Amino acid sequence: MADRVALPLYARIEAQLRDAIANGDYAVGTLLPTEAELCETLRVSRHTIREALRRLVDSGLVERRQGAGTMVVAREAPSGTVQSMRSIEALFQYAADTRLDIRSRRMAPLTPEDAAAVPAPVGEKWLTLEGLRIGQDGAPIATADVLIHPRFATIANALPERGAIYAMIESRFGVEVAEVIQEITAAPMPASVATALGRKPRAVGMRFLRRYLGTDGATLLLSRSWHAAERFTYAMRLRRGEG
Repeated sequence: MADRVALPLYARIEAQLRDAIANGDYAVGTLLPTEAELCETLRVSRHTIREALRRLVDSGLVERRQGAGTMVVAREAPSGTVQSMRSIEALFQYAADTRLDIRSRRMAPLTPEDAAAVPAPVGEKWLTLEGLRIGQDGAPIATADVLIHPRFATIANALPERGAIYAMIESRFGVEVAEVIQEITAAPMPASVATALGRKPRAVGMRFLRRYLGTDGATLLLSRSWHAAERFTYAMRLRRGEG
């Protein structure tokens, strides 16, 4: 129980729901309570409930069906391969080893695409940074676009060239990044990105989207970056799950 208390709130809610499913409180084929009901019963925010449910979906225990709710589809998560990524601290080390050259900083309304990625209301103004990550050899290694929650916008003029932005937010505002969700896509780089990185138009790049979540599951900041494929190697360790 002590280990569970140390978990982020959304992870504790996930574990509580997982236990209830395993114990048969929510049988296979039945619906979980609605988000609003869970918020009221557990006295947590909707961000927290949504993140807990997302993790249950990812584990294969429930399915979210539009217009129907969240249905239990298994009492136990299927066994298989578990992907274990590097720690959040590894992201800090990457930021410490490079320099962030910020070219633009402004409060800007979220586009529909940005709002869906955060998620947040379309048009809500977030601190928006645009720049380049510079390697130790002085050459640009990646573009860097960062969206920062408006409650942290006062850091706009105090950002360091080195170090992770999320770490500065943690230190200054007393919040904690509990989890980072990362998506990687290989695709032709947009013309502006290719030019910034000194590559030919339509050259293949790696697009990273990272969403930094607080302990309540809400997004604190979102970063988007493009890397030239030949200048970046991504490594991870995979281990087999139990069962």
